[in-house]
Amino acid sequence: MAKKCIGCGIELQSENSSRNGYLPENVLNGENKELLCQRCFKIKNYGQYIPVRMTREDYRDEVRKSIESAKVAIPVFDIIDFEGSFDDEILDILREMDSIIVINKLDLIPDEKHPSEVANWVKERLAEEGVAPLDIAIVSTKNGYGINGIFKKIKHFYPEGVTALVLGVTNVGKSSIINKLVGAKRSTVSKFPGTTLKSIEVKIPYTNITLIDTPGLIPEGRFSDLVCQECNQKIIPANEISRKTYKIDKDRVILLGGMIKLVNKTEGDLKPIFSLYASKGVTFHETNLERAEEILGNTALLNPPCEKCIDEYNKNNIITETLTIETGEELVFKGLGWLSVKRGPLTVEITYPEAGELIVRNAFIKPKR
Repeated sequence: MAKKCIGCGIELQSENSSRNGYLPENVLNGENKELLCQRCFKIKNYGQYIPVRMTREDYRDEVRKSIESAKVAIPVFDIIDFEGSFDDEILDILREMDSIIVINKLDLIPDEKHPSEVANWVKERLAEEGVAPLDIAIVSTKNGYGINGIFKKIKHFYPEGVTALVLGVTNVGKSSIINKLVGAKRSTVSKFPGTTLKSIEVKIPYTNITLIDTPGLIPEGRFSDLVCQECNQKIIPANEISRKTYKIDKDRVILLGGMIKLVNKTEGDLKPIFSLYASKGVTFHETNLERAEEILGNTALLNPPCEKCIDEYNKNNIITETLTIETGEELVFKGLGWLSVKRGPLTVEITYPEAGELIVRNAFIKPKR
């Protein structure tokens, strides 16, 4: 029987060091039964990223195969990049299966919000997608908040035990949640996307609950996926995100890094008021129309993208469109951040790469009266 990496699930081999799952022969055939492939070992011990040779479709196929043995789905969503946590594959599964939704990264929300407020907003947003979960768990893997609540919810609905499919897109924290539930550092946890390569079955100790850790799906439309790995890590928040509020004149420009140009086109004397939210690694810069293009060409002032990935990034087709966002609505830059209108309407001209996706939604961060 082939041995598998306990970190990413890949089948281990000692023939080719450039292929996934490599281990030196003496280690592979040694007495240790809990083996890590070379890639997982370097990620865990040195934080070294080794790119993988798997396509978006490879990840989807692996998740589809795992569905057959599971009775309940446990999808993990990132509350800071909620729209970027969606994938059509995940939504289709949730429309067909019972689910217990896990919302991660509660600790990164910039304004104080009670978990019940977050749960209610998520429930409404999922209803728009035709998804009605059994329950919702709000957690933070960083400080451990709510992890035991996931276990209690599974036990409540499946007192005799169950096999649960844990799924989500890359970078939402699936493997961290599984490790905390089983009380051991089994699945490889890293800041890099696509760390889990094959589905891994683990059991919560002293229970009949089996968790299937699936590879992170790669969704379409995330701005964070349009840049190099170094810039990608700046876009993904590790701490509470940045927020800046604006009340600007018509034709003033705001640049989100070198990725998005926003031009205020609102008519009338009453200036709109809005806030921008993004990772602390994303630069906010206000300027005028004349200076905007000059500044956009200077990666030292604005990043991401950085000088290393700017040529690749510029291969994207850049488009411009005009949207009007009302008070109490948010414009989401999928995988990058969002704009929340406190006093509207705000009419804004947006220039951005066509591969990135924009979404207008009801505000997660409600305007304060």
